[in-house]
Amino acid sequence: MKLCRFLVGATLLAIGLTAGHEPAQAGNSTLGTITFLRGDALRAKQGTHWEPIKEKTAVFQGDKLKTKEGARLEATLADGSKLRLGGNSELNLQQVSFGKKSKAKKKVSVKLVVGRVWASVTSLFGSDSKFEVTSPNAVAGVRGTRFAASLGDDGSTTVKVYAGNVLVSNQPIYAIKGHTKANRVEVAGPQEIAKDAWEEMVAGAMKMVQVAANGEMTAPQEFQMAATEDDDWEQWNSERDKLAGISE
Repeated sequence: MKLCRFLVGATLLAIGLTAGHEPAQAGNSTLGTITFLRGDALRAKQGTHWEPIKEKTAVFQGDKLKTKEGARLEATLADGSKLRLGGNSELNLQQVSFGKKSKAKKKVSVKLVVGRVWASVTSLFGSDSKFEVTSPNAVAGVRGTRFAASLGDDGSTTVKVYAGNVLVSNQPIYAIKGHTKANRVEVAGPQEIAKDAWEEMVAGAMKMVQVAANGEMTAPQEFQMAATEDDDWEQWNSERDKLAGISE
């Protein structure tokens, strides 16, 4: 059982840094701050027990975030990028490393355990920089774009790109330069993908790709943003991006 990977490229306006309002954990760097919260959400500080959180709470490497039904959460990272969760979602903040200079390399890796996440990511500098959003059967390597991923009850991952382009591949990440088998993550659900079944697809803005639990991918398909009374997820994220000065 292996993960597959998405590579995303685009250009966004940089957005301002947001400082944390909580003392830094010993030996750990601040990843960002909760800048919006509607409804109930919890944090497991560095993977410990779950506790309620509120706006202006600082988050750190190793923390886990969980939203209750109907909740919305936004975390602004130290580089100005945004991560947002819908209701009944869980995100693990696995790795964070930001350089002190504006164009220093950064390394961020977060894992979507359940639900859906929206990422509005500032540009990366240097080949060593990365911003990865993983799910049980996908890894999204983001470079300054607006992007969303959601997990279905059947184990599939749906990737929607709102700005930029995405290279979709079901190639296992440990077979990609910079990853080794020692870094391989085993997950329950997705089936192992044979080497001769690896493939790539390119999806541009306003295109979506679905990755089945067994690694099979659909061709990129166009989609339209459509808010309904039951689900205003895309509209809400677009409004938050506009408030942050993030261009379409």
